[in-house]
Amino acid sequence: MQGQRQNLVQQQRLSLSPRMVQSIRLMAMPFAEMRERIMEEVETNPALEIIRDPVMQPPRNFEQFAPATTYVQAGSDDESDEHRNFIEGVLHHNATLQEHLLSQLADQRAEAGVLALAALLIQNLDRNGFHLAPPEELPGADNAADLEEALAMIRSFEPRGCAVRDFAESLSVQARLLGRGPDGWKDDPILYATVRILEERIDLLAKGKPEALLRALSKQPLEGLALDLEDAEAVFEVIRSLDPYPGRMFDSAPDSYIVPDVYVTREEDDFSVIINEEEIPVLGISPFFMDLEGGDPSSASADGTEKEARDFARESVREAQWFIHTLSRRNLTILKLARALVVFQRDFFRYGPTRLTPLRMKDIAEEIGLHEATVSRAANGKYLQCEWGVFELRYFFSNSVGSSAPSPYAHRVRPASGDSPAFVSPAASGLHSKQGVKEILREIIASSTENLSDQKLADQLALRGIKIARRTVAKYRGELNIQSSFDR
Repeated sequence: MQGQRQNLVQQQRLSLSPRMVQSIRLMAMPFAEMRERIMEEVETNPALEIIRDPVMQPPRNFEQFAPATTYVQAGSDDESDEHRNFIEGVLHHNATLQEHLLSQLADQRAEAGVLALAALLIQNLDRNGFHLAPPEELPGADNAADLEEALAMIRSFEPRGCAVRDFAESLSVQARLLGRGPDGWKDDPILYATVRILEERIDLLAKGKPEALLRALSKQPLEGLALDLEDAEAVFEVIRSLDPYPGRMFDSAPDSYIVPDVYVTREEDDFSVIINEEEIPVLGISPFFMDLEGGDPSSASADGTEKEARDFARESVREAQWFIHTLSRRNLTILKLARALVVFQRDFFRYGPTRLTPLRMKDIAEEIGLHEATVSRAANGKYLQCEWGVFELRYFFSNSVGSSAPSPYAHRVRPASGDSPAFVSPAASGLHSKQGVKEILREIIASSTENLSDQKLADQLALRGIKIARRTVAKYRGELNIQSSFDR
């Protein structure tokens, strides 16, 4: 009986306090809901004040993600202004990608069959602007000429580069459209070089440096392509002006959009992790309530009303201080998690999605000294933006796929910042993440000049140190919406 009573007392002590419940909810809350939650707290607690309420804008330290200005769509300044105003107007009304593309399709003149096929193609796009199902499988797509015309039409719409297989094809389409006329890109040496590299050897861009591109081309030259350092820098300038995921500027659903919680910027071979504090109000404590709360409660002149006012002020100030502290702790937790992800997934941030390594939340939790449940709440619904796109933090946690040999890319990673831990990347184990293997599989299929069977694809993966069965290849291929070799 005594043991049962002690157990009951322990259970009662383990129950969550209202503050703890609210703290957990704030940690799990997506960025888009935080502003609304803060405004609610400001309205209910008079001791809480908004010191600064910044206008929605990108972080000032993130200039490298701004579009380059040298290469823009050919046209007059008036046309550029009209284009910009049109895009801003559409975004203001929270149009989906499909709605925006269909509105442009309505103004086109073409054969009825082509327009109908174009409408189907638009409805077949994911949030990135990429095909969900192979376009050849859509009703009415049996006419190759109609399909080609419909695809070309959609790809020229704003945002340019939709209706493609993947980000590499989107970049290539956008680069082609920068020229004057259908084949104008061929007359511009820089655009010509950019398209050739994107379509034939996009892997040469992996290191993100003009010097590295030149070294790679010297070892594996592209026929008819000769670049100097100035040309290579211009190629990278063109690519920086493009959007690998053009559809993401539009909401996937009305009145919803993604605002990154964290930005990862790259400087040479180092990374900076920046918490997004540009769109959340800065809070403070009301000086009036601080003075009122600090009054002497034992003062003889204080009547019941004054004491009640002081008690109210004291409680309001405490609640305000706790709320500000909880918000700060939330941001620090997300920042700590993001920094650890940059360290664990350093190859991803250097080379792209094909180099995502296996990672469990348990591993991160142990490394940064947090409970696994806290890591889960901090990762869920939070987004990170880097040069490869915008990703939910959960994206970086992926199961492992076996390897036949240690990864040739294994290395000891350095911290993303001075106060981050240093440790060996999971890549050193020779394992690959499922998502990373799928991206490698997509790359192999896209770059192959023949339609490889699932067994040959498995053999190609084995050459890269990834040992998976043919049926697993078929499963991953299906998840990528890629047809079998017989249908491709």
